[in-house]
Amino acid sequence: MSGKENRLKIECTITLSHAHFQSLRMLYSPLLGKEALSLYETLYSLAKQSQQIKNHLLICKLCGFSFEVLEEKRVILETHLLIKTYFDGAKNLYLYELQYPKYGCDFLAHEVFGRLYMDKMGKQVYEFMKKSFAVQSEDKKSYQEISTHMSDLLRNWDDEQEEQFLSEKPDPLKEPCFFRFDRFLNDLSPMILPLSERTKENLDFIAEKAQIYGINEMDMRKLVGKSMDLKSNRLDRKKLVNKMKKHKSTNVAVPPEDPYDISSKQFLQQRQNNIELSKSDLNLLDLLNDKYHMSSQVINVLLEYVMERNQQSLARNYVEKVAAAWVRLGIDTKAKALAYCQKEAQQTNYTSQQSKQLPQWFYEQDVSETRAQEEAVSDEELMEQLRKLRGQHG
Repeated sequence: MSGKENRLKIECTITLSHAHFQSLRMLYSPLLGKEALSLYETLYSLAKQSQQIKNHLLICKLCGFSFEVLEEKRVILETHLLIKTYFDGAKNLYLYELQYPKYGCDFLAHEVFGRLYMDKMGKQVYEFMKKSFAVQSEDKKSYQEISTHMSDLLRNWDDEQEEQFLSEKPDPLKEPCFFRFDRFLNDLSPMILPLSERTKENLDFIAEKAQIYGINEMDMRKLVGKSMDLKSNRLDRKKLVNKMKKHKSTNVAVPPEDPYDISSKQFLQQRQNNIELSKSDLNLLDLLNDKYHMSSQVINVLLEYVMERNQQSLARNYVEKVAAAWVRLGIDTKAKALAYCQKEAQQTNYTSQQSKQLPQWFYEQDVSETRAQEEAVSDEELMEQLRKLRGQHG
């Protein structure tokens, strides 16, 4: 737990628009509460000032919070994906990284936020907000796209420039995706997945779920085709997830060199003798991916970590506590997750060794003292009984 006087830095590379503030006030606010929303806006305002704060004291005063309340509201912001918290133990420095709130339509369509909002505010308010934030756009079914492709911008790009770019290119923030889009999209008929539905959001969704449920690209083509809403010609994501949960792969699985580089469904299934996963376990995998935005590799390490410490049980509340802690610690890659588990194991072994090194007299002293107390109590009881007997016969 951080303290008021711990060093603090706020990192804010975002600039909120009017639409972002509308979303915060009308959609996030009922879920966060006024105090958590006030904390987010205060952190944003402080981050935009030229004078940087050094600890938590000013935040507490500006918000009118005790430090305990500040911690509580910060966790709410973390679970609603509005800030990320990091800690540098060597510098005793906390870093709060502010995140963009989702736009109205994205918020209401989100698998977690949308459900929470409808549950909190009711169907009528949800419907009103959906219409309020709806983006008006022209129906393009009768149009033919004639846009110039982006590839034309690199028409004069040469090998020397390419080599220089690759040497300077930053590392990606996410774990690599093992879903082969070239296989999935190659000769894929528009009758199966229309071009209008091949958006980045839809393709990312398909790839993420394929990794979780261990479905290859060719099987995924079939499932996508069966999940189209024929009336609207749109991909029904809920229907697709339900079909993926019921799907049984016919592939002969080839064990990877790295045991964590498989789908989370396969990883968990291998640990229960290839017995089909229960609905609750499948929903748990969805939760870790959708709510906490974990890759399948990080999910696999987390599952192993929890099962080893909880007698092979995956109690949802416990899994969520660990997942939330990992998000706050910035554990977003397989390497970071394994490093954390190794550190925890070393600390556990050290504690165990310390307890084993206690001298024998320590245990013997406890036993002798307990026996002496028991004997003293027994003597008192005998004396009381003797006095009673004398009174009866006196």
